[in-house]
Amino acid sequence: MFQLTLWSIPPLLTSIIAIAAYRRARVRAQVPGGHALRFLFASLLFWVVGQLLGTLLVQPASKLLVAQLTYIGITLTPVAWFLFALTYSQRVLKMSRRLLNSACVLPFLTTCLAVTNEHHFLIWTSWELVNVDGYVGLVTSHGAWFFLNTVYSYSLILVATAILTFTLSQSKQHYQTVLAALFAPLLGVIANLFYLSPLNPTPWFDFTTLGFLVGILLLDQGILRRGLISRTPVLRERVVEHLTDPVLVISNGGIILDANQSAMRAWSHGQDSMLQTNIDQLINTLPISAIRDGMGHAEVTIDQQAYEVATTSLDMTNPKSDIALVFRDVTARLKAERELRNVKDELERMAHTDALTNMFNRRFFMQRLNEEFERVRRHGNSVSVLIFDLDHFKQVNDTYGHDTGDAVLVAVADVVNQVKRITDVACRLGGEEFALLLPETDKPGAIQVAQRLRAGIESYPYKQHCGHAVQATASIGVATVSQHAARPETILKVADRALYRAKNSGRNMVCIDNELS
Repeated sequence: MFQLTLWSIPPLLTSIIAIAAYRRARVRAQVPGGHALRFLFASLLFWVVGQLLGTLLVQPASKLLVAQLTYIGITLTPVAWFLFALTYSQRVLKMSRRLLNSACVLPFLTTCLAVTNEHHFLIWTSWELVNVDGYVGLVTSHGAWFFLNTVYSYSLILVATAILTFTLSQSKQHYQTVLAALFAPLLGVIANLFYLSPLNPTPWFDFTTLGFLVGILLLDQGILRRGLISRTPVLRERVVEHLTDPVLVISNGGIILDANQSAMRAWSHGQDSMLQTNIDQLINTLPISAIRDGMGHAEVTIDQQAYEVATTSLDMTNPKSDIALVFRDVTARLKAERELRNVKDELERMAHTDALTNMFNRRFFMQRLNEEFERVRRHGNSVSVLIFDLDHFKQVNDTYGHDTGDAVLVAVADVVNQVKRITDVACRLGGEEFALLLPETDKPGAIQVAQRLRAGIESYPYKQHCGHAVQATASIGVATVSQHAARPETILKVADRALYRAKNSGRNMVCIDNELS
């Protein structure tokens, strides 16, 4: 026979909540403490289901049998809580498997004694049914072993709670999480003590169920929903907290859940001001969406410091898992790399540049001439070369000195830079001789550039630039080549021949040799 009364509501509600918490703990079974927490909820569920059945049954034999089987959950619950505390705190406190197995010996014996109580009466010395306003309850008197197991269970729960509280305090978890881990088991112990005390007005109803109801809610809210076992706070304390690299833990939505001391020092934030804020408030260039999609590294700038960010999901089986971000300060490295690149670029520039005029040197000019020659040979079009030489430049050096002569060469380089296009290549071949490479330029175009160059050199205000009334002119030889030229050196010879024709014809003029036409 069964009875339906209000006394079945507390264990029924506790059973529903325990099932929900057990299901939520299943998705975190692979993280430290996950299996033990699931084991804890299963043990609690076994206990409260036994109490629920005890409130429904009315036959003495049935009630007693359920009470005996309920001891499986009663004895395993403290062991499960102890196991959870140890496995979650495994990097702070170590316990051998032999010692852990030893902790299960007395609960196993207690369960066996409960099932065989009628042979020794060590768990219950007597029991009787009472009828209170239509509710049939079971009142028991307890034996010596019952009290031994009770003291042992309380001790196991209190030790486990102390271990877990110490672990959480070391990891600087939110105070709500610490309070949940502290009060959830204590509420069960207090409720059970009240049930066993002489002050209990209803000895036929176990108030431990009400303690479980609140305790499971606390565990669910403070541990599971706050993601306690989705991260490893002990590891964070022992390793992450002492890292010189800033470390953040963010939710899938970008909310900062945790930060080590290096992060707070690096960005001048206290933990309270940093936690529960969005990562965008700290780093607006961090691609959170790309991190969710599996991007392992990124580079960001925070407060003018450059960081390389390594990202790791804290639960590879959960696409919405929290994400750990490790920031490595690479400012010095990037600065060194930038300086090294600058030095390399400067050395390369010096290797290709004339030191006096900052024009390209002969080696770079020949390299570019070969490239343009190959392009013309393959694709057609034309390329032109100007070779020009300053007229009577030796007289400038002899009259005004080499310093003035160098200033004139620099002034000529300035004229060339004003005349040439971006794609043109100007160089100083040596002494007072220069060359200008004109890609994609035919003969008329080359002559036009040469005449502008000649006029620019002649009209340059040398006195203002050099301090002496120097008059400089240049003779220019022009050569243009198309697809049919044999070698790059050929166009130089032709331009050089045109240059000498200009000198022999009176200087300060442009001449072109038609041999390559």
